[in-house]
Amino acid sequence: MVAATGMAVGAVVPAGADAPSTAEPARSPAVVPPLQEWSAGSGTFTLTERSRIVVDRRYTDALDTDARTFATDLAGLGAEPLPVVAGTAPGPDDIFLTTGGEGPGEGYRLTVTAHSVTVAGTGPAGTYYGEQSVEQILKAAPDHASIPVGSAQDAPVQQERGLMIDTARAYWSVASIEQLIRQLAWQKLNTLHWHLTDSEFFRLDLPGYPGLAAAKSYTPADVRRVQDFAARHHVTVLPEFDIPGHATTLTSYRPGLRWDCPSMNSIISPGRVDPGFTVDITKPANVAWLDGLVEEITDLFDSPIIHLGGDETPNAALQAQCPQLAEYAAAHGYTKTEDVFLAYENHLDELLARHGKRMQIWGWWPQAGGGGSVTVNKDIRIQAWLGDEKTFLDQGYDVVVSNEHSRLYVVPKYAPGTANGNYIPDDNALYSSYSVPLSDQVRGIEMAEWGDVAYTMPEAYPLSYLRRPVQILASTAWGSPRLGSYLDYEVLADEIGGPPGLPETADPAARPVAGVPVGPSGVASAFDNDPTTAFVASTAGTAVGIDLGTDGATRPAGVRLLPRSNSTADLASLVGGTVQGCTDGPDSGCRTLATVEWTPTRDWLTLPTDGSGSYRWLRFVGAPTAKPALAEVAFLAGSAAVRLSVDAPTTLTTDGADTVDVVVTNTTGRALPQVRVGLGAHHLLDNTAPGAAPAPRTVTVPPGQSRTVHFELGTGADAKPGDYRLSATADYRQAGDDPATSSRIRATALTSVALRDLAQAFDNIAVTRDSNPQPGDIDGAQSSFSAENLAAGGVAAGGKVHADGLDFTLPAGLAGVEDNALAHGQVVPLSGNASRVGLLMTATYAPASGLTGTVTITYTDGTTVSSPVTVPDWASSTVPQKAAVAAHGDRVNGGGRAQSTRAANLYSVAVDVDPHRQLASVTLPTGPRYMGAKSPALHVFALATDGPGSAS
Repeated sequence: MVAATGMAVGAVVPAGADAPSTAEPARSPAVVPPLQEWSAGSGTFTLTERSRIVVDRRYTDALDTDARTFATDLAGLGAEPLPVVAGTAPGPDDIFLTTGGEGPGEGYRLTVTAHSVTVAGTGPAGTYYGEQSVEQILKAAPDHASIPVGSAQDAPVQQERGLMIDTARAYWSVASIEQLIRQLAWQKLNTLHWHLTDSEFFRLDLPGYPGLAAAKSYTPADVRRVQDFAARHHVTVLPEFDIPGHATTLTSYRPGLRWDCPSMNSIISPGRVDPGFTVDITKPANVAWLDGLVEEITDLFDSPIIHLGGDETPNAALQAQCPQLAEYAAAHGYTKTEDVFLAYENHLDELLARHGKRMQIWGWWPQAGGGGSVTVNKDIRIQAWLGDEKTFLDQGYDVVVSNEHSRLYVVPKYAPGTANGNYIPDDNALYSSYSVPLSDQVRGIEMAEWGDVAYTMPEAYPLSYLRRPVQILASTAWGSPRLGSYLDYEVLADEIGGPPGLPETADPAARPVAGVPVGPSGVASAFDNDPTTAFVASTAGTAVGIDLGTDGATRPAGVRLLPRSNSTADLASLVGGTVQGCTDGPDSGCRTLATVEWTPTRDWLTLPTDGSGSYRWLRFVGAPTAKPALAEVAFLAGSAAVRLSVDAPTTLTTDGADTVDVVVTNTTGRALPQVRVGLGAHHLLDNTAPGAAPAPRTVTVPPGQSRTVHFELGTGADAKPGDYRLSATADYRQAGDDPATSSRIRATALTSVALRDLAQAFDNIAVTRDSNPQPGDIDGAQSSFSAENLAAGGVAAGGKVHADGLDFTLPAGLAGVEDNALAHGQVVPLSGNASRVGLLMTATYAPASGLTGTVTITYTDGTTVSSPVTVPDWASSTVPQKAAVAAHGDRVNGGGRAQSTRAANLYSVAVDVDPHRQLASVTLPTGPRYMGAKSPALHVFALATDGPGSAS
């Protein structure tokens, strides 16, 4: 049992785990990362109606804003809003905030007596982190109002504790970035390294550089919004603009930036060709143009540190083959060609210094050939990622450690994540035994998320991989005492949950339910609370579950799964598995409540379950093609005495408001006065809301009765199509309890916003320019149509293609942007009448006979007609006689940035429809939802009809 929380968490160590180096302090309150020192007292402090947040009058300028955020957060936990006042000491039942000064100190002392709480930071950030600890303790308390008496001393071991996100390869919504920042602050991480540019895309929409930014980019207003939000939570946004390598998007925009010598048109080594990956910095005009861009970016950011990349320039062998570079080096008195690049880093350092900034780069020059007559300025900070942090420390540099070999890289690559290789974080090692070199020059530790080849994956995908590693990083970087194992720590994190206002992965108040294991021989090993034992199915699609008994039916709030081992096969075996509740038997009357969409990491995988029903049997069912391998399964349920359910329409309207009913049921013997009910919604893939959240409502629920709260949920015209999770909360107390106390219950349900046209379904990049082919990936092998080649044949963005008696309008964007939909059953609106509905399509990794799928037409009267369509492979050299080629190319931008000469076709397929009926929609064929590595798929570029009906 974890003594700190008193929660039922088994302190178990999986096979091969390292023994913890320290023990957790006895009876330490539940905090993530755990408190470093705790001295327990006797009794508790409890918020009351007269409680206040008192800000030390001497430091109101430094602490007042944080104090008001603190008050808002506490109210978000279900407590009564606390007034914020200035004073010199706490009164009875108050929380007092103070600091030792306005410096950068991040430590704090928490003093809890029966009458007051004092948070004393060594600086405002320290006070803020103390507030986070108080919030977490209150959040985990059953009444959301009590804190055990005692005192804590807490301060970070690492100065900088950060995460890098790669929004250059895959765009993230501002909402997702803000939610991530809040989560970082909740876990006392203080740096968001924002990787904004790379070879594939430039994500800053800057005035004066029209056409440089990708279609999905961040405006200066977006940057300001993100930084202001981060500042409120003591997180520094450290931007990265990657030069002179990783610059293909720049050299595509401005071809004069490219090298004239062929050898420098490679990435690192001769086998990786890219005609514009590295800027030619021997030309003064190029240096001057980049200087202007650097200054433009620098002026957007408040961070005292600006990251300017500096990595993966061509190696010494390639440099030696470039006479232009060799001549430039000799003319400037350099002894090595690599000196040219080192001198450039020093130039950038001096440029930033004139703007009052300090420079950070990725450590690289030792791998590229090493310096000769030029030494990189010692004031430049090095981000060490190749395991060579000691090399840079010995040379006198300040270092941020991001060692990819030490599992500080998260690189999911292709969905569902099976291409991760060694970039699945080893959280056991990171938690149990990882340490950075002991040196005053180590400025911190940073985890890096990279979006390699995941160009069109939503941010929910990398976020699913980051969740556990970031939790572990927070404890390691803070220097917290360790629990029995990293698995115990993850359960603790789940039972605290996330910060107020953010969607929860699962209800933190939910606890495991016990039942009799049901399934094949050995199934008990999945439910014995011992990760060293496991169940491994002998057949695909096997189900393992529990029977809760005749009177034990419950509404599950979530499930916690642990893969059997660290092997990629065991992790992947869970993908496609479903969590089900059954009412009529262990395998009958079953309903799917959650699905494992992506390969999990080597951690507890926690999923929320959606639905309002109660079930006697709960089970995990393996995917039809996989044999699940599980060390543990735990089904979670919330309060049985007070229940909450959500009833919502399957699809939200986009031109009005929908009614969502939230039902509070009270089976206690006392009334629930003034239950505060709230409702929120977020897109499952990018965390955006469908519209403004409705205001919370209050309702009183008599004993033994239910009350329904009707919410009007408006959906904005710009709401993103797709699935949304509705999250309802109810904060309640029983009659006679102190009004300052409350309990919270949660419930979720799924709804969706429908597509308004085909373009909204575009989720794949099939066409790229020859000058920047990197974003393209029509086939899971990083190949794409050549935009120039298609244009030579009359196929251009926004143009018309006539084929098989149908006129298709091509996507308005047809080079380096999403231009087709990976067919996976999307429903696209149609209108009017027609005798044929056409689809402009192609297939990838199709058999010789073509890839077949079913297209369904729905009429306005509700009737449907389905027709099979067979689409040849896009690279088919022998096109079947019945296939209608709509566009033909003979040049392909291939993987590795190389080009090849071969067929590249788009095809027209059509289904016959009843011309006397009004068209309502077309349902695309089923298939993979996300691009996988070399997986068969159907791609849809446009729709057309042969009548007055409309399609796009």
